[in-house]
Amino acid sequence: MRCGLVCALALLILFPAATGAAPLASIQTTPAAGPAPLRVTFTAAGGAVSYHWDFGDGTAADGQTVEHTYAAGRWTATLTSRSANGTTETETTSVTAYGLTLTGPNPARYGRKVVLRGAIVPGERNLAVELAGPRGKIASTRIRAPGSYIATSERAAAVPLALRVVPKLITGFAGSSARGSAYYFNAHLVPAGAGTLALKVARGQDVILDRTFGSRVRIKLDTKRLTTYRITTQVVPSEGYAGTIRSLRTSVVLPRLMLGARNTAVAQLGDQLRRLHYAAPYGLRFDGRMLDGVYAFQKVHGLPRTGAVDARFWEALANPRHPAPKFARPAAHIEVNKGLQVLYVVRSSKIALIVPISTAGIAGAFTPVGRFAVYRKVGGFDPSPLGTLYDPLYFTGGYAIHGNPSVPPYPASHGCVRVPMWVAPQLYRTIPYGETVYVY
Repeated sequence: MRCGLVCALALLILFPAATGAAPLASIQTTPAAGPAPLRVTFTAAGGAVSYHWDFGDGTAADGQTVEHTYAAGRWTATLTSRSANGTTETETTSVTAYGLTLTGPNPARYGRKVVLRGAIVPGERNLAVELAGPRGKIASTRIRAPGSYIATSERAAAVPLALRVVPKLITGFAGSSARGSAYYFNAHLVPAGAGTLALKVARGQDVILDRTFGSRVRIKLDTKRLTTYRITTQVVPSEGYAGTIRSLRTSVVLPRLMLGARNTAVAQLGDQLRRLHYAAPYGLRFDGRMLDGVYAFQKVHGLPRTGAVDARFWEALANPRHPAPKFARPAAHIEVNKGLQVLYVVRSSKIALIVPISTAGIAGAFTPVGRFAVYRKVGGFDPSPLGTLYDPLYFTGGYAIHGNPSVPPYPASHGCVRVPMWVAPQLYRTIPYGETVYVY
């Protein structure tokens, strides 16, 4: 009974002493927060005989005073102190290292919007971030100058992003590429100080120019002959800028011709059309007769029936189709192709002349299809209930191949086969009575 009382009294005396004892060590953290990389000094105050620090980022150190550098993030450092009798205690402290990152495309294209990406570490809402470039604070991400771009907040600043810039290279042609015309190649850089221009010009297989200019160049191209130019422009960049290259191709072509034009190209056009058996006049003037030949060529080649001789027309003329008659017998006959709206004069089973026509296009009218023969010819003008026919060649009933002042590039007649007035006399002279006429 006495021993139990003494033991209980001893416990009451020892327990308060243990629970009321001061910790072995306390932590002083300097600084506890700041921009990363953050160098922190940890100091332990107390009567421990050893101190072990776990910095919370996978590293550790021993000592009463230690230093450690933190990357961006929120960290917890733990101190384990040990007394002389082997007792250990732990204390913790928090460290916040603020970080800001900035990345973007490099190089960036001059004047274009780019996406700059960044992150705040540790994450924090409603934190204002400003972006500054080599010319000061910027509100738009249209990059116009090379150099350092930096993002800053009240917590931290990002590592500067060194951006290079691809300048704007503007190239093109001015004037006309038609043979004998004034034709120029132009190129310039934006901004002008972004570099110089290395220009290489090839004509056919030959390099005729290879030199470096300033930030702007204009050269005149020789158009005296039909040829093709290949022009390569390379930017030799100034510091902070990136190079770029551009290649263009252009051809010197025959000029665009339309009704009313008068030049040697018109005469050349007529020569080429006649060699291909199209009805076309001689001379330098693009008149209504030349327009008829152009329409016939466009019909056969499936080109838009514009009546204009453009680059597409010249290209087709350089690589023409050679239509063949649908029928081989008799060796001399006439074919009226309603689908293409052309007439073929066939001689020796080959097409000898191609003439534009206009068949039935009036509501309720039709041009008969089949094999017929010329049974009547009237020289000059021949009045009819539907109008006056010129040099008509009747092939069935009242249907005839005849001259008319209006031969549009589409069906428009009452049923007859209209041909141009200036072609009708030639057909009248060369197509005899009884000649076969196929209409399809």
